[in-house]
Amino acid sequence: MATVSSSPRTVEEIFKDYSTRRAGIVRALTHDVDEFYGLCDPEKENLCLYGHPNETWEVNLPAEEVPPELPEPALGINFARDGMNRRDWLSLIAVHSDCWLLSVAFYLGARLNRNERKRLFSLINDLPTVFEVVTERKPVKDKSNADSGSKSRGGTKRSNDGQVKGNPKLAEES
Repeated sequence: MATVSSSPRTVEEIFKDYSTRRAGIVRALTHDVDEFYGLCDPEKENLCLYGHPNETWEVNLPAEEVPPELPEPALGINFARDGMNRRDWLSLIAVHSDCWLLSVAFYLGARLNRNERKRLFSLINDLPTVFEVVTERKPVKDKSNADSGSKSRGGTKRSNDGQVKGNPKLAEES
């Protein structure tokens, strides 16, 4: 199951835990997708996708202990597998995985102060989400524009529902 070996304490350790778990999940939903799909048999019990801090992944039942050591990933990922288009199902798993990864990171970072939480969020936010990777909606990183604060004609913003939308100010300008 998803375990914390020597519970990460610093922003850097928590971010490393986040990014390695994320790498495992991305691998499951992209490179190892056929194996992942096969493990998510709808005839089985409620299954979860776990990303581990060593960049591996596993499909397994939720933790037996209550409360679990870490927040649990989405339960029952296998049930909708055959009732949905494969790409849509993988996108759904990706969104749930993003939520789980964030919950684990901020669970581990519960004792961080305000500035440390901001730094952790900033590090996490610099990576594309699992959803963006799986759906190939990876935002193009243009460090010169991002760092200087200059306006980019192709700027995008996230709305409250997580959708990437064009910046209305930029649309008015053009």
